[in-house]
Amino acid sequence: MSKKVAVLVEENVHDLEFWYPFYRIVEAGFEPVVVGPVAGKAYTGKLGTSIEATASPADLSPSDVAGVVVPGGWAPDRLRTHKSIVDFVREVSASGGVVAAICHGGSVLVSAGILKGIKATSYKSIRDDMVLAGAEWVDEPVVVSGKLVTSRTPSDLPAFGKALVEALESK
Repeated sequence: MSKKVAVLVEENVHDLEFWYPFYRIVEAGFEPVVVGPVAGKAYTGKLGTSIEATASPADLSPSDVAGVVVPGGWAPDRLRTHKSIVDFVREVSASGGVVAAICHGGSVLVSAGILKGIKATSYKSIRDDMVLAGAEWVDEPVVVSGKLVTSRTPSDLPAFGKALVEALESK
């Protein structure tokens, strides 16, 4: 099993929703790979953190990773406009990898078309999008549905991090 986990980044990512899962992945013995639309580019988080993408989707095969994390903030609105990112998330899901999204990260799952018949949660403003994409949306801190892990807000990060690591370890 691969120990690499892709953590997506784009402009205005929610810094806490990026770094908290990043370090939980490290603590669990996995290797986070920062993936953005452009490898080598530094992206700025909502709170001012500079995060450099060490890879783009073209640099990885879905079989190279145990999973992918989609942080929230305003980054998902940008991430979902990149076909390579959306295809990568879809292919990680199709290959049996863990797909985890928090807050607005669920909008990338909508674009990837992987929510039909899946129980999930997100920030409340994208609830309708997720429902229209076929998800059974619930208002819970974390929802695990197969290899899909979703959460609502930064206050859910402890539950999200725990569920993410458990899903990765059970892969």
